[in-house]
Amino acid sequence: MKIEILPSNTAIPLAILSVTGLDNRELNPAIEKQLALRDLKPANPQSALADLLVLIGDRHHVQMQAWDMAVLPEETIQVQALRNQPVTLLTEQQPRLAAGLDGKSSQVLVVIGDAQADEATVHATGQELQRKIKAFFGRQARLQFRTGSTETQDLNTTRSVS
Repeated sequence: MKIEILPSNTAIPLAILSVTGLDNRELNPAIEKQLALRDLKPANPQSALADLLVLIGDRHHVQMQAWDMAVLPEETIQVQALRNQPVTLLTEQQPRLAAGLDGKSSQVLVVIGDAQADEATVHATGQELQRKIKAFFGRQARLQFRTGSTETQDLNTTRSVS
């Protein structure tokens, strides 16, 4: 999947994490235990990865949104990051794609960042999420950092085999 970060007049730091082959069907007891210890409500709808996002979001105060890549309509997705608005995904046919995961989501795209977050917080959040996905799910997520600029930036969520 190709991702275009659309131009922005505000430098908004972003972390874009993609992972495939995720087993998101069953809740993870370790994540559920930590949610209970911190008195946090599980995600709605609940899935293992969505609960992990709630847990990390309690420590890092930055916006995180996740999409199921299997249901995204096109090969090219656009990320729009504007001041005073949540980061959104767009396609040419749809002006805004609603974030959402369910227990069947095995290909996931997570975008971390907002205008109020600093670069260090976005980096720390992305790195923690990447580490926890490896620990809890046994999958290596691809993590890329970008800062919104006045030019379009292109990313790929998968690496080509060389």
